[in-house]
Amino acid sequence: MNNLEQGANSGAEQIPYSIIQHNVDDISLTSSEISQLWATYMAQSMSKCMVPYFVEKCKDPDIRSVLQLVLDVSNRHINSITETLNKANFPIPHGFTDEDFDVKAKQLYSDTFMLMYSSFMAKYGLINFGFAFTASTRPDICGFFEGCLHDFIEIRKKANNVLLSKGLLVRTPYIPIPDRVDYVHAETKFFKGLMGDKRPLNALEIQHIFINAYSRQLEDSLMLGFGQVVKSKKLKDYFSRGKQIADKQIGVLGSLLEDEDLPKPISYNSHVTDSTESPYSDKLIMFHTTVFLAYSISGIGLALANCARPDVIAAFSRLVSEVGDYVKDGLDLMIENGWLERVPETANRKELRVTNN
Repeated sequence: MNNLEQGANSGAEQIPYSIIQHNVDDISLTSSEISQLWATYMAQSMSKCMVPYFVEKCKDPDIRSVLQLVLDVSNRHINSITETLNKANFPIPHGFTDEDFDVKAKQLYSDTFMLMYSSFMAKYGLINFGFAFTASTRPDICGFFEGCLHDFIEIRKKANNVLLSKGLLVRTPYIPIPDRVDYVHAETKFFKGLMGDKRPLNALEIQHIFINAYSRQLEDSLMLGFGQVVKSKKLKDYFSRGKQIADKQIGVLGSLLEDEDLPKPISYNSHVTDSTESPYSDKLIMFHTTVFLAYSISGIGLALANCARPDVIAAFSRLVSEVGDYVKDGLDLMIENGWLERVPETANRKELRVTNN
């Protein structure tokens, strides 16, 4: 079995891609494979530096076992991608190092929050690895991302099992079971919703409103904690603004649920301690924030594709615009501080023509 596959799926059964006989190292990496390996390396490099602090501070042995699994998986993925990029003579991203975290810093988030955070990140990791698998063609790269899917399924299952055992697993609202199959008729005014009477939210809309509200609640607590510990005033102001945006969006999504007498997710701000001692570098905090917000944008995109009531679509459209503008400002701050690694690009043909002249 190729080492890339072994690193991603250690201990799992041999996967179909390993039966390919030719030497996959002779096949050039495509732009899709490069982009997904690069993005995975950066995300796992971040995780490799964030999670040791979580493990160190966690007092609950059940939660610590989940966090340790996340750390072990990150290390395996980093090693596998490094080997593959070295064979392709591709420069290894800088990512993050031991200088970007301090396990001796005071605890910033509760054990419960760290567990919820791990489950949330595993969920969106599964979405991203599913895309990476379908975007890849080289057998060993496909095998690697298939292994990543297995790893993150294990993380998600283990995290949710612990949440369930402690009565902490967040579920979307229940709705009545229909007594028959029904169809949409013109007189039901299926798309009515901006003014006047609105049809009830359907199950898909409830799911996406609730999940995005839950995402905003986690984001709100992250912003609260990060705003306490970053050193730069510009970054403090940035996180203060981010928390205001999250609070407003929680209100918008929560009102959609409350109007239907449905429950909304609770706040997790009580799970943020009063520590002002940063466990992470400002660079790592800003990168993590852009990753988390990218997941939020993905969640809103899925919602827009699955919702039909006009007021719900309008709400999600405003939300994605606000988050997108906020992410852009965060990237500007990263560029200003020299923290933003450039994603691999194609050749600049125009520049090459000028140079040749």
